[in-house]
Amino acid sequence: MRRAPDLMVVVIDGNCATPRKKREEIRRATRPGLRDRVVAGCPNPHVERWSLADPDSFYSVVGYQPVVGPEKCEREHYKRLLADAVRRGQQPATLSGIEFVAELVEAMNLYRAGRRDSSLRALVGDLRRGFRELGRTGR
Repeated sequence: MRRAPDLMVVVIDGNCATPRKKREEIRRATRPGLRDRVVAGCPNPHVERWSLADPDSFYSVVGYQPVVGPEKCEREHYKRLLADAVRRGQQPATLSGIEFVAELVEAMNLYRAGRRDSSLRALVGDLRRGFRELGRTGR
C-alpha cells in the first residue's frame, strides 16, 4: 500500500492569469484525498522571474546583478532576462540560464526575494504554514 506524501509542492507558471485561477487549476487536477497536502506555487507571470528575484544572491552565483524592472506578461521576457544576465556574468548559458537555478535557490535570501516578488512570497508563506501544520499533526 502506498503512503500519501506529507506535503506536495506543485508549481505552475501563472502565464499572466491570477494566482487564484492557477491555484484552482492545481486543486482541480489533484486527487481529492491529497488536496489538503498541496502547497501551490504560481510564479507570476513566469518562473524565471523567481530566479531573478534576489539580485544580490544572483550576483554571488553568476557574477552579474540583473535589473528585472516592472512585471511584464510577454511570454519570453524573463527567459531572455535570465539568459542575458548569465551571459553578462560571463557564464556559459548552455540552457539559457536554467542550469543555475539550483545554485540560485540555495543562495537566495527568500525574505529579500519575496519582497520583490509577491508570488514567491506567497509560496514561502504557504510552505511555512504547511510545515507548521506537519509539526502539529505529526503526519
